Amino acid sequence: MLAKAFIGPGDPVVLSRPTYAMFRIVSEIAGGRVEAVPARGPDLDRDRFLDASRHARLTWLCNPNNPTGELLPLGFIETLAEGSPGIVAVDEAYFEFSGVTAAGLIEQFPNLVLVRTLSKAFGLAGVRVGYALAGAPISAALRRVRPPGSIGVVSEALGAHALGDQHGMRQRASSIVASRERLGGELVRIGLEVQPSAGNFLLVRAGDGAASWLLRRGLVVRTFPSGSPLAGFLRITVRTADENARLVEALSELRTHAG
Repeated sequence: MLAKAFIGPGDPVVLSRPTYAMFRIVSEIAGGRVEAVPARGPDLDRDRFLDASRHARLTWLCNPNNPTGELLPLGFIETLAEGSPGIVAVDEAYFEFSGVTAAGLIEQFPNLVLVRTLSKAFGLAGVRVGYALAGAPISAALRRVRPPGSIGVVSEALGAHALGDQHGMRQRASSIVASRERLGGELVRIGLEVQPSAGNFLLVRAGDGAASWLLRRGLVVRTFPSGSPLAGFLRITVRTADENARLVEALSELRTHAG
């Protein structure tokens, strides 16, 4: 909806690389001219990103970022919104795990919009419900392009019920964050490089053969192609204690086997 409302043929669009793949897809469908600012390792090149956004019709930023888990401070988002002439869309799909939101900046910056989902901390991925937080002008523009019946009554009811259970959501998110920290510590203990993460996943440098090794043991993780800034990394979703233990055991066996 943001792409439909604000991007036309040839309009400059800025995003980071790597980040959520749909940013580029919807921007190019709308005819936008996408500039992907490459990361410095797993982390955003902040200065270069700010420079690029000063000429953008729409800037996409995922915070915490998917798939790296990097969390940018609110001061950076404030600088970004202040310096960009266009719309700044901050994807807060994982904010329930970080506890950091730019919602307090919306009143100050009318070009800022936050997009969120019920697919992560609320566990409703199959319902396909998301929502935006924005000032009146952006909200009106989104309403103009929203197709009739974009959300069914069942999804609407489930979404409203989930949003009403903030206490339960916070308990689940807190439990996942604790599990993430334990899992990260175990992976470091067996000698793997683990990036700091503010999401419900970890980015781990495990080598090119690790994903195949895990797959043969019934464990599926996200990989990245050669040429990607994250080649050789795995994106690992935090799961149950037993599943996390299976993962650590399998990677420990791989380390022993490789050694």
